[in-house]
Amino acid sequence: MPLLNGLPKVTSIWLASTPSFMSLQTNKKGELSVSGDLNFESVAVVYTQAHSILQEYSGTIDLAEVGAVDSAGLALLLEWQAAAKAHGASLAFVNAPSDLRRLAVLSGSIQLLDLAARPHADGKE
Repeated sequence: MPLLNGLPKVTSIWLASTPSFMSLQTNKKGELSVSGDLNFESVAVVYTQAHSILQEYSGTIDLAEVGAVDSAGLALLLEWQAAAKAHGASLAFVNAPSDLRRLAVLSGSIQLLDLAARPHADGKE
């Protein structure tokens, strides 16, 4: 399987007991791309499977294909950001959906994820 900075080219996580699906893969630009739901149902599995990989990844993560987002999804992205920084890497989240932006504003974490300066997936503030 081809690698990107030590990451498998395609990593998909399917939770059989729930309808939640989350995929982490490289896009045409060579960046990581997240698709599916970032919610309580998917985050626990995603966290344990992707944490060790993402703590050493430095680059862009495209969120344009993210569906449902709740506070657990926001917490996951904050954890990925903190793990990257702890290892001297940096993450840039782009194309965040409006639900994620609203949660980040309400929780006061929009600056932590640097979403205010990034392009919007849906063209909305």
